[in-house]
Amino acid sequence: MQEGVRKAAAEVKLTGGLETSAVRPTDHGPGSYFVCLRQRGSPSDRRPAYSVFFDDDAYKGIQISVILDTCEAQPWVPFN
Repeated sequence: MQEGVRKAAAEVKLTGGLETSAVRPTDHGPGSYFVCLRQRGSPSDRRPAYSVFFDDDAYKGIQISVILDTCEAQPWVPFN
């Protein structure tokens, strides 16, 4: 999954530190589960969140997160 997150970040040109959420199942994306992804910054920064989709460990795609994904409400952890 880490390689898929790196590939997704490169696709949308995120640079520097990254943050992700926990892995969650989904029924509305190109994969069966997803993580939320954003560029790390201060809490006051307006950083877009993305949904990164997977089937098993295979990367399936990335899109700007939608309200249904609830990325903004998720706890974020640094991505290494």
